[in-house]
Amino acid sequence: MRSSTKERIRRSLRGCSFKISLALLSFEDEYTLDFFGYLIALPFLDRFHKLPEECLDRWGFYFYEKEALVLCWGNKSKHLRFPWTWDHCKTEVLREDGTWGPFVGSWEKTAKPDGRKIEEATYTYVLKSGEVQFRLAKFYTERRTWRWKCLKHLPSPKLVRTSIDIEFDGEVGERTGSWKGGAVGCGYDLLPGETPLQCLRRMEKERVFN
Repeated sequence: MRSSTKERIRRSLRGCSFKISLALLSFEDEYTLDFFGYLIALPFLDRFHKLPEECLDRWGFYFYEKEALVLCWGNKSKHLRFPWTWDHCKTEVLREDGTWGPFVGSWEKTAKPDGRKIEEATYTYVLKSGEVQFRLAKFYTERRTWRWKCLKHLPSPKLVRTSIDIEFDGEVGERTGSWKGGAVGCGYDLLPGETPLQCLRRMEKERVFN
């Protein structure tokens, strides 16, 4: 197999876990066997492959990380998720009265807002050049919960993540003013017992926007 073709195949498969896999791949006019992560050229099959344009077809199976078994046939695939994979169940926001309520997105058609508590604070960021950026940060606290796919209606096991969602009034970071642009918003996880403002101040010291 030509090295350039092999590299294009590897780029096409990047992001998936192929440690346990067995599949026949076709890329442009060449066939390859993906045998437990190793790509093996099959030149004797090349003459049977006639495609009008570049594409990647696959026949076989592979495991996607620890989440699913993926069955492939041609340009189609089927993900069979394992029962112990984490499924997102709900997102909640911290309200003014200290209780948690269901998250309501700005895109959702509802006449009733979710009542989230929105806080404001100044945010300072120092660029590598020494220039100091002063921004106003608006933020609220959200809590996301995941449960096992097969046990979604039971109280445990579960995975809970609490974080602040931040929006700046201007770009932040080294890319400010460039065509890529700086950060205009982000999220940051809260530590146990930490207030949203304390979390913002910790992010101010720790986070780097390159």
